[in-house]
Amino acid sequence: MNIHPLIVHFPIALLVAYSVLEISGYVWPASRRVAWVFPVKAFTLFVGTLAAFVALVTGEIAEELIEGSALGYILEVHSLVAGVTTILYVILAAAYLNRVFDKNGWFDRIASSNAFLAWGWRAKKYIAHLILDTWFLPVVALLALIGITVTGALGAAMVYGPNADPFVSFVYHLFWVQ
Repeated sequence: MNIHPLIVHFPIALLVAYSVLEISGYVWPASRRVAWVFPVKAFTLFVGTLAAFVALVTGEIAEELIEGSALGYILEVHSLVAGVTTILYVILAAAYLNRVFDKNGWFDRIASSNAFLAWGWRAKKYIAHLILDTWFLPVVALLALIGITVTGALGAAMVYGPNADPFVSFVYHLFWVQ
């Protein structure tokens, strides 16, 4: 039984909402200072990333059901772009998780008891700072949004055909030359 279509829309909705919130914070900088924005972005990113792993697993199961069909190449590209997109969201989620643990400072106290832990925690904090406080964040959020859009368009091309709508046709023909 193919449950991938049932599962996949949940992480798409959450991760698109995260990306839109993240990118809009750079278009309208005042929105980044609103108190509820960070927790909402963190929640949508964490839950969406966890759900993306479930979608990847169900996608692999669905891939076995239609393996060997004429859709083989487009299915492989769909799977690859989905995996890369999930990795981008995992990078962002790891940085956000670091920021969440860093807010109350309790992990600083734990890590200070051991030199190796302290060095590792400082390195993680620095990497999270580079991801969350530089130009890297909106660029990765935009790339992940593009990735999730391309993945969805390729999925739609497999389910509804390559001419389902103009955008699906455009993305399909980027990867499939006839």
